[in-house]
Amino acid sequence: MRSSLVRLALASLALAASAEFAFAQEKPEFHDGRAVVRVTVRNARDVRTLLALAKDVLNHRIDVGPVDAIFEKDALAALAKSGIAHEVVVPDLGPVLRADFDARAAGSGDGGVAGADYFADFRTLEQTYAKLDEWIAARPDLVTAFVIGTSLEGRPIRGIRITRAPAGSPGVLFNATQHAREWGAQTTSMYIADRLIAGYGSDPRVTALLDRAWVDIVPVCNPDGYVYSWTTNRLWRKNRRNNGDGSFGVDLNRNWAFQWGGGGASTVPSDETFRGPSAFSEPESAALRDYFITRTTLAGHIDFHAYSQLVLSPWGYTTTPPANNAAFLALGNEMKDSIKRTTGFDYVTGPIASTLYVASGSSVDHAYGQHGVPSYTIEVRDKGTYGFVMPVSEILPNASENYAAALDLADATVDGAVIRLPSGAPTSVQFDAPGSLAAEVRAIRGSLVAGGVKVFARTAAGGAFTQYAMTEGPTGTFTLALPALPCGATLEWYLSAQSTVGTARLPRTPGAVFSTAVVNTSATFTDTFDTNLGWVVGATGDNASSGLWTRVDPVGTTAQPENDSADAGALCFVTGQGAVGGAAGAADVDGGTTTLVSPVLNASDPNAFVSYRRWYSNNLGGAPNEDSMPVQISGDGGTTWVTLETVSENAGAWVEKTFRVADFIAPSANVRLRFQARDLGTGSLVEAGVDFVRVLTAGCPGNPSDINGDGAINGSDLAILLGSWGASGGPADLNGDGIVSGPDLTLLLGAWG
Repeated sequence: MRSSLVRLALASLALAASAEFAFAQEKPEFHDGRAVVRVTVRNARDVRTLLALAKDVLNHRIDVGPVDAIFEKDALAALAKSGIAHEVVVPDLGPVLRADFDARAAGSGDGGVAGADYFADFRTLEQTYAKLDEWIAARPDLVTAFVIGTSLEGRPIRGIRITRAPAGSPGVLFNATQHAREWGAQTTSMYIADRLIAGYGSDPRVTALLDRAWVDIVPVCNPDGYVYSWTTNRLWRKNRRNNGDGSFGVDLNRNWAFQWGGGGASTVPSDETFRGPSAFSEPESAALRDYFITRTTLAGHIDFHAYSQLVLSPWGYTTTPPANNAAFLALGNEMKDSIKRTTGFDYVTGPIASTLYVASGSSVDHAYGQHGVPSYTIEVRDKGTYGFVMPVSEILPNASENYAAALDLADATVDGAVIRLPSGAPTSVQFDAPGSLAAEVRAIRGSLVAGGVKVFARTAAGGAFTQYAMTEGPTGTFTLALPALPCGATLEWYLSAQSTVGTARLPRTPGAVFSTAVVNTSATFTDTFDTNLGWVVGATGDNASSGLWTRVDPVGTTAQPENDSADAGALCFVTGQGAVGGAAGAADVDGGTTTLVSPVLNASDPNAFVSYRRWYSNNLGGAPNEDSMPVQISGDGGTTWVTLETVSENAGAWVEKTFRVADFIAPSANVRLRFQARDLGTGSLVEAGVDFVRVLTAGCPGNPSDINGDGAINGSDLAILLGSWGASGGPADLNGDGIVSGPDLTLLLGAWG
């Protein structure tokens, strides 16, 4: 923990240091005796007190909740007398800064690419440009160089284009480091380039992308500031403009013309968000302006920043969303989901102004508002433990998760449409009543073609696909009613959406399909919670002071459902029950953990599944999106537990989840489920619900292709059939013609899965 706090102190100090200290020529300022303090703001009075006492406030947005700031000793004493809750994170910055300064000074002479593994450490501007040259020399067939302009101090702003697409094709831009200190963003953009170059010809998705589109990478948009962050002030934010009043720097990401000069951009030159004397007053932002003007086939854009784990869309200048906000949110959620699948990390999606803070004159607003290019800011890791001072161990995991998001942005904007399966691809469907496939499909560029959203499906691996037009419902929703299918078959399928600019596909990888088993599912246990079948509230270690699990007909708020999940009953378990008309936080989970444990469930069938519906809310309060709800399963009655999922999404609705027991534990007659709603660390608003818990079995009893009768049609059945080849009759004679032969093999393969 102390190591984390020390790193936080480094990040905090650099934010506070408005007077630059020289690496060699000037005496460094180590801020001896100053402390980093985390203040818990409750109201406007606390804000006024904080602003009066702090030497510098580190958060660009001061709101209810935790705010980091730097205090002199006497001001810290006054803060203690004020009664405002606070925590001294680092009591004295001097020793911490000296150690960091010495470490960077020792490594400052390393030039070139700095070893075979570029991503083993953060890299200087010289090393970054050397790596670009290395890629250009190694793959001249794929990578070309360009320069978009020159910085205030005369440094080139360099980029590379990666493509094998014909001239006139659409493309995307990934840029980083408008803010000099955000080294995690810089390494992310370089990693994207590295993976695209390495993946062409070997990764089908990358190859398909680069055959139809170009990708531009500009890793350092603020080279002067970036160099300064290496030589003088580790977390310098702005460029190096001499403002003429003793202060330096303009915030390049407040200097763009679209809605320049509005909220969230300062007129004070010494402020970190100083917007400059006029739009595009700085050569660095002007170079990017010209880039957008001349790249007329630009289809999509991500401006990488650090930190906070956010996927942010327009607008920044206003909390009023753009007309195409639903499509922006859909693509943002697709990127968020890909990040989660890659590393398990949670990012938050939404418009800049309403999710983070109002920020006018930004690149994202300019790209979309001026040029119509779908544009996002991604704030990479983390959420404040290390802040801007990301440890080198985080470089690759951070970059890999954002590479997954970058591919989603590229595919969707180049092809014009976002296709999502909000509930995921079904792993199984009922053979005699398979229900519907449901998708969210939205145009992110252009518009959807009428009748252009389709499902391509087949029931035998390697056979021809049949296409089915999906039915459009409420805006953005499409469904396809599936016909009755033979039990034991495997349905292979993919989605396609034609827009006026291209055709999108899901799964994105060419040739990839979703596989859905056609089964006979029956419920061996169902609990609608209208009676208590033995659920237990509370466990060793529970310490929540309110919001304990309770079985009720819920009173609805913006954070909690008004009704149960619409099963046969009216009751469910929720975390606390407030009064009618109560606030969102009425009776929510506070101060710790509350646990709900199921009765013993018989899930001993080899093909047993557990299913439940859950509600979760954690997007309000002083520390939104900081908590989560583990859902776990035990096969020994509760002695040991395995996690099924860790819920962090704020769906605003009941979500049904189904898991195959054998994928997590050995099927058992002694299974329990456990739901742990938690309010940990800084207080936030946490609400949760559980309803309609079932144990299901899935298989095809009686299906002739299930030769061994285990409920699944797989390699074991194939081995029996091949071992009986040529025999007269027997269980492997699936078509009953008196001999085990080719037609029987065809039947088995058609029912495989």
